Amino acid sequence: MKQPLLSLSRLAALMLALSMGFNLSAQSLFWNDGKPAERLTLGARFDWNFARLGGDAPDNYNGRNGFGFGASADINIFKSLSVNTGLFFTMKGCTYEADRPVGDMINIPYKFTEAVNFLEIPVYVSYHLRFRPDEDLQIYFGPYIDLGVYGKLGMKMRDGDDAYSQTKENMFGKHNMGYHRWQYGLGLGASYTFAGHYLVGLRYQWGVKDVAELVDARWNCCQLTVGYNF
Repeated sequence: MKQPLLSLSRLAALMLALSMGFNLSAQSLFWNDGKPAERLTLGARFDWNFARLGGDAPDNYNGRNGFGFGASADINIFKSLSVNTGLFFTMKGCTYEADRPVGDMINIPYKFTEAVNFLEIPVYVSYHLRFRPDEDLQIYFGPYIDLGVYGKLGMKMRDGDDAYSQTKENMFGKHNMGYHRWQYGLGLGASYTFAGHYLVGLRYQWGVKDVAELVDARWNCCQLTVGYNF
């Protein structure tokens, strides 16, 4: 009788050890509140932007493609949690094409462009999932704030390949027509760091503040990111 009891006790001890090992492994993979190796991780980022006008903007408004770049800073709180911020230059905007009657010339094609460039500071709360010491999957969410440094409101009217006229206005100048220089919104994204330094990512930003006074439309932007952490 002692032999079966001894075998059962050994089996129970083995199952307990395996269970504890699995729990420790799962805890270290999905959440690790240990002290990070570095409190601050600095990096460089380059973005491809696919911006468009959101909100109640007409469907025939097209997006504006551009780029962004800047310096990032990860403030590491735990191994699995950080605050992601930095300073970035980013391009947003939209285009619109239609026909417009002008004087005796009917249905003259024209193109309307809003090209806006911002300095941006994000404050994203970032969750880290580490598969290996030199690999890191980040999922982050939080607010950002934009300061408009340059904005061009342009219109070109054409007859075939010949331009009839071209006008440009500074959206943030003396006659800014109600455009808001300060913008803010929310961002959601994910990035993957490999080989300890190299990063690729995808992010989407939803504008919260209206583009201009009496305009129920906001700047939205999808961004593809490559980067390097020092």
